[in-house]
Amino acid sequence: MLQQNILDQLKQFIETVSNGNSNPQLLTKPSLIKVALSFLDELPATRDIVFDYFGILAEIGVQLYISPEMIDQKTGLPISQMKQDGNPHQQMRAEEYESFNMVKTSLQNLIWKGPPAWSPLIANWSLELVAKLSDKYTKRRMTIPASCNYWLECSAMHGLLTLINSCFRKLNNAEAETCVETMLNAFHRYPMTFDWIVARLGGCFPYKIIMQILQCGIKRFVEDYRCHLDSEAGILDYMTSCHEQQLRAAFCEMLKDGLAPKKPLDVAIVPFLLITTNYSDAILQSLVNVFIDTYTEDMCEAIVLKAPLWLSNKMFADMQPSLNNAVLRLNQHGAKLLLMVAKLAEKYVWCQDFLDTSMQELEQWVLNMRNFPLLGDLACEKTKYMLWKSCLSTNLLEQQTAVRLLLVVSSQHPHIYYQTISQLLRKSYAQNPNTIGALIRLLGGQSGVLNFPSITQGFKMVLEDITLQEQVNNRLPVEPGTPSEAYNTFYNLNLLAKMHKKNQFSHIKPQLLMQSLNECLPKIIQILDCTIQKLVLRMDKLAAERSAEKFKNQQANNNNNSHETQHDMYNGNGPNKRTKLEPGELATTEETPEAARMRLAHLIVDLLNNMEAGARSNVLRTPLVLKLAVLSVKYFFVGLTEETIIRRAAAAHRAFALLQRQCTARKIARTVCLRELVESALFYHGHLLGQLEEYELDELQIPEQELLIVQNLHTSSGTNSNRSVLHSGVIGRGLRPVLPTNNRSCDAEKQALYLKALNACCLDLEKPNNVEGYSLVSLTLVELVSTDVMYNGLPFPDEEFSRVTMERDMQIRRAFITSPVLWAVLGLIATHRPALCYSSVLLRALCATCLHHWRGKNVNKFQPTSANDELMLCTKKLLQLLTISQLIPPPLSNLHTIIEHFDAPEIAVLLRECIWNYLKDHVPSPALFHVDNNGLHWRNTSQVKVPPQYVDTLRHLMQRKLSKLGAHYHQMFIMSDLHISSVAPAIAEPTAFAPKTSIEVVELE
Repeated sequence: MLQQNILDQLKQFIETVSNGNSNPQLLTKPSLIKVALSFLDELPATRDIVFDYFGILAEIGVQLYISPEMIDQKTGLPISQMKQDGNPHQQMRAEEYESFNMVKTSLQNLIWKGPPAWSPLIANWSLELVAKLSDKYTKRRMTIPASCNYWLECSAMHGLLTLINSCFRKLNNAEAETCVETMLNAFHRYPMTFDWIVARLGGCFPYKIIMQILQCGIKRFVEDYRCHLDSEAGILDYMTSCHEQQLRAAFCEMLKDGLAPKKPLDVAIVPFLLITTNYSDAILQSLVNVFIDTYTEDMCEAIVLKAPLWLSNKMFADMQPSLNNAVLRLNQHGAKLLLMVAKLAEKYVWCQDFLDTSMQELEQWVLNMRNFPLLGDLACEKTKYMLWKSCLSTNLLEQQTAVRLLLVVSSQHPHIYYQTISQLLRKSYAQNPNTIGALIRLLGGQSGVLNFPSITQGFKMVLEDITLQEQVNNRLPVEPGTPSEAYNTFYNLNLLAKMHKKNQFSHIKPQLLMQSLNECLPKIIQILDCTIQKLVLRMDKLAAERSAEKFKNQQANNNNNSHETQHDMYNGNGPNKRTKLEPGELATTEETPEAARMRLAHLIVDLLNNMEAGARSNVLRTPLVLKLAVLSVKYFFVGLTEETIIRRAAAAHRAFALLQRQCTARKIARTVCLRELVESALFYHGHLLGQLEEYELDELQIPEQELLIVQNLHTSSGTNSNRSVLHSGVIGRGLRPVLPTNNRSCDAEKQALYLKALNACCLDLEKPNNVEGYSLVSLTLVELVSTDVMYNGLPFPDEEFSRVTMERDMQIRRAFITSPVLWAVLGLIATHRPALCYSSVLLRALCATCLHHWRGKNVNKFQPTSANDELMLCTKKLLQLLTISQLIPPPLSNLHTIIEHFDAPEIAVLLRECIWNYLKDHVPSPALFHVDNNGLHWRNTSQVKVPPQYVDTLRHLMQRKLSKLGAHYHQMFIMSDLHISSVAPAIAEPTAFAPKTSIEVVELE
């Protein structure tokens, strides 16, 4: 009875399905579907009829999916997306549309819970059905992603793919191979419409599918090289997003066979792969990644050997333009690939052609402002560091390729341009000088690109980093002898500035480099300030240690009553004596941080000179002008601490150029430079110029138990004593140590450099005879040496008035004793008349103290006067200054040559009667001098007879010593009288009858 019922249902089912082709509503009834599903369990022999019915249901769903009546006219969405909002007719058809879902659910249960034999059966049926439906109802050619998105919206197609995917998970290896073969056979029958199905289902067996697709593509390519590989390439492209590792593995396996062919088809592998890359950027990227990972020199040789075989393919022979374009489509390893080709370009011409064509096309895209994937690769951090490394390569093609790539990416990413300039400036090019060409080419920028980044920001970036490095001492450890980044940077900037001055820059616009350097001048001065300050602190510390050591030795000598000769820095026996360096000494001595810092300071000053910092053409803010002026002076004194004469001279000449340029351009800079030079020589760095060091003792350093007053408290004359007894002992640390002053002299070399520095500041190139600067030095000396603001005028008062200013005069005299360089400075001023007139107070103080000291020697008339006595030397120098500056006329101008032949009382009389009285009556004033046609200030005193009250004393004293001074007397009085008498008629007649007065000033016009 049951069997008869089933047969009746089967008969009725067959009649309904056969007659319902024109009535989809009848075929999609849930009751009919349930009956068909029951046949699979109760009558397995009917599965073919049942599966045909299921195919009809799927086709009905597809027809409804593509039917215009099931598409919303407003949104364009299928009815499955809006069944709740559709009209009644659409809602009714929606039930028919989703009828296959009941089939899908039941078949899935059968796959997972039923016998294993169902899985391959359902899989093959689903594949065939999907292939037919896709081929039948695909109206236009679409890409694989578009096809997937389109068909997966269809409920029936989505259900079929779900069934296939479930079946694939239950298959064993043999069954899976059969299903893959079925799928590929369907792909061969419907290559244009089945490709999206292969791509969608390929994730179940990715490696197998990829290898099979590649093999199919090679066969088609060999049969017809003009064939289109859109389907194969589309499948591989779609699978790349989720199965890139399997695609790379397949490419790697095929490349091995292609470079070592064993079968006829293997020869076409490489051409096929390269042609396939034209269809998809993802395939190209994967192939390039595999090539980069597996590349070796042997592979390069194999490519060269196998190239003739590939060129036999006509299509591959014309592929070079497409290969050049391929580099621009890479998101990764594009720059690395170009650099690899650049390394081989010297060996292979085809590499050079490929490189040139690729770079030209790349730059053309940049000029046209087109975007391309390679820019993303060039902008990543890893590629950036790789390009920086290639910029330092000795291979010129690799170096220039890296530079061109950096310029290309800099047009879109300016920060990379700034960082590249910063990195290349830090590198040392001493080992390979040719590598600096990358930096030079980079500074030229990308021609033709609008708004290309400026080099100024790159300079500022590296200078900012160097500033932080110099200010913070916790730098990373480096190998001994390795130049610092600061040294390399300023060395390279210096080299670029020199090349720019010689017009050797063909890539950079005129004045662009100098303009950028001048914009960075505040940073450069800041680095120089940090460097100089450290050098000055180190210099002062060493000077203090040496001075303390000398005084300690001298104190021990004084306390021990020892008369042994001590080391003296002034007589050449001390540690400051300049020693000759043995050959190779500097090369074997490890460079100290101070020496490296000194080299850096020299480089910075060289750069400032090459860029003409401080010139009149450069606009600088006043604080910057003042800071540069102060640092220039400090650098000069730091340069005096160099060990050798050549180094000191080189440093000094750098400072001269810097000082002269600033002082010529701005008066405020001249004022600051001169004041700093004089102040530093007198108060801060006088030890470099032979200044006498004074003993300074900190009483707090003496222990309390050593104080003499404490020691005497232990001894008293009794309890009833009304007075204390001072017992013997040493007060404090004993006698104050005094360094010997015999044969003390200033270092002539350093003194000459110091005078040249003053002269560089005072010299006016536009007006060579201008003495304004020297007058400023004279006034500065008065301000710094004279301790009183009163009585600093030009006139000499009566000799008795000198007692009022005696203390001030003694302090001025002491300044000349402790700082011998003052004599040299006054000598420089005296040669530029009338600048010395403004130092009249100093001359007056020296003359007054010498006069009083010579009077004091009258107490002991038998005390001999040495020619090297300090008082005698001071007197002679004073007379020489007055003579050079033309403040005293002949014959008084020759007094310094014979003064040592007189006794102390005679010298005192000569200073009072001849020198003091003459200067009192003839005030040392610029009014005494007239300006000739050449702009020189001159006082022609040789043609005027000096009144007798100023020379009679000298005449009488010389007449007493004619045996010694006869020749001098003849020259000073007899010859001068004859000369004056010969020119007497030239003097106007009224002057001959003018009444004589005690004060007479006669000047020739």
